[in-house]
Amino acid sequence: MKQKTILDYVRCGTDYLESHSVPEARQSAEALLSYVLEKPRWEIYLNGACEINSDASEQFEALLKKRAGRYPLQYLLKTVPFREVMIEVGEGCLIPRPETEILVGKACEKLKKMPGKTAVLDVGTGSGNIAISLAKECSNVSVIATDISMEALRYAKENALINGVRDRIQFIQTDLWQGIEGIRFDMIVANPPYLGRAELNELQPELVFEPVIALDGGYDGIDYFQRIVYGATGFLKVGGCVLFEVGAGQADRVAIELKQNGFQGVEIDVDDTGIKRIVSGVLS
Repeated sequence: MKQKTILDYVRCGTDYLESHSVPEARQSAEALLSYVLEKPRWEIYLNGACEINSDASEQFEALLKKRAGRYPLQYLLKTVPFREVMIEVGEGCLIPRPETEILVGKACEKLKKMPGKTAVLDVGTGSGNIAISLAKECSNVSVIATDISMEALRYAKENALINGVRDRIQFIQTDLWQGIEGIRFDMIVANPPYLGRAELNELQPELVFEPVIALDGGYDGIDYFQRIVYGATGFLKVGGCVLFEVGAGQADRVAIELKQNGFQGVEIDVDDTGIKRIVSGVLS
């Protein structure tokens, strides 16, 4: 019996995932095969006529079955590219999204205009993608990154080490403000949980595998924004700024919260799809 080639596995994997209604089935099949073979995707097609051994075949098929059950592709691949860094992920930490790259970009723009050393607080750091990117891209920054989840902090610390910025980030397990009393920051940045309860009941299949604590923003999704805005006034320097990533339809409400709590120069920025995604303000 003729052994299957690499391209045969791409085709069969794509068909299998499509039969289970997995979105972007071909991209998933390519990524999983690339992961198994430890080769970049372009080599899959360059060597498409080559056969693969039985161990690789079994590993690929096992990963396909998990993906067919809508297990997140990023958890299977164990890493996610995020701006200039690679972030390790797994169950217990939120998967970094492209929208958050916009948040980091806006934060970097503001930080690079600040003179001297700047202190940043990353609230709810998760995998550490925001804190690590800021430390990597802004040489004048030191970061305190907090999260209530020890498992998320385990990933964050390892990611900081892998990306060479562990000495510039202090990780603290806390729910928002405990453990950082008395510190004043130049910037507070946060991508807090912002799904409302109705949205949580209608999650995409992949999202049920991510930690609900990183998704649940309360009844209407803005609980954490309100808590952070209210508390931030006691932790920001005068003239310091706060930046949020927000969910669709939340930007105007978060902007009002900022204005009502002593913030000026409130700005709203959109993502690549035109959704109001980033809200920022300066403490007066």
